[in-house]
Amino acid sequence: MSEREIIKIFCIVGFLFVCVLGTVSHFFYFWSGKKKIIGIFFPVNESTWEHLKLSIFPILIFFGIGAFFITSNSYAFALFITLLIPMVVIPIIFYSYICVLKKSILLIDILTFYVSVAISWIASFLILNSNLSNEIINVISYVGIAIIILFYFTFTLHPPKIFLFKDPISGEYGF
Repeated sequence: MSEREIIKIFCIVGFLFVCVLGTVSHFFYFWSGKKKIIGIFFPVNESTWEHLKLSIFPILIFFGIGAFFITSNSYAFALFITLLIPMVVIPIIFYSYICVLKKSILLIDILTFYVSVAISWIASFLILNSNLSNEIINVISYVGIAIIILFYFTFTLHPPKIFLFKDPISGEYGF
């Protein structure tokens, strides 16, 4: 099997893995009896920020597994972009349609998640099949990945008091 075919399978399975784990992980915090350690990795409320976790940690898990199978020099860059895309696409789509419709619609929210994950894995496929990587891009990617992880831990434990972090149901922030 060629490297391109392996990458294609990796991205398709990655998309499915993130969609399934992301969907189910929406409930992990509540199913755990609201254990803080679970809440660091998975959504603790209905805020936009917490919903970004639906993609971030499943992507990290899958890329961790994929490191044993994919040899692309662009792996770190692909991971960084695959993490970054849902962080950008989900809020853009969500707040854009909210401005128009003046309310949240669950089906559109769910589709927004799947669309953002699909876009991220398409980008991952293109990056992994390219030779875009060099030492500078890899360093920037590793720093970006570290910053994303740090933000998720920090902002889950100490969310800023802005709209992105506010639970629209309870009006609370974070735990």
